[in-house]
Amino acid sequence: MTEKNQQEQELNQSSEEMNNKTAEKEVCFDYQEIDKMMATIEEKNRLVDESTNRLKRLQADFDNFRRRTRQEKEELSNLVVQTLILELLPVLDNFERALATGEVQDAEGIKSGVEMIYRQIVGILEKNGLAPVISVGELFNPERHEAVIRVEDSEKEEGTIIEEFQKGYIVRGKVIRPSMVKVTGN
Repeated sequence: MTEKNQQEQELNQSSEEMNNKTAEKEVCFDYQEIDKMMATIEEKNRLVDESTNRLKRLQADFDNFRRRTRQEKEELSNLVVQTLILELLPVLDNFERALATGEVQDAEGIKSGVEMIYRQIVGILEKNGLAPVISVGELFNPERHEAVIRVEDSEKEEGTIIEEFQKGYIVRGKVIRPSMVKVTGN
């Protein structure tokens, strides 16, 4: 045999082996098995569709919840502002009355009227959670005080506040404006 014939023979054998292996891998199903598989596939597709629809409904519910929560926040904020303004309207009325009669009254009467209006507005603000920051005599706290002047005073402990230039205020535990103060430093 020549070398060429030998190669052809090997090639034919390889081809037959491949056909035998392919034949071994072929799978045959009868109609009942195919129907079962199709039913299973349909069931899985139905479950996927249900899950997709459920997910879409949940997403829509969450979007509605977010929108509703934002609207409720806005309504609550508006209600708080309206309530505060409603409480401040009598103060505005008192200022208008004081301005209308300012020329007729003496200076002492105007002063007492302004003091009453001041007490009225402070009462409203305190009722809504406003409190002043205590400063003079206290140690400097950068969260509550803003030092604008530092002076040497060996008689007082370093960092002691000796003068307040502008009051600071706290609303329900949160500083909304720090006190402007003079602090000792040695």
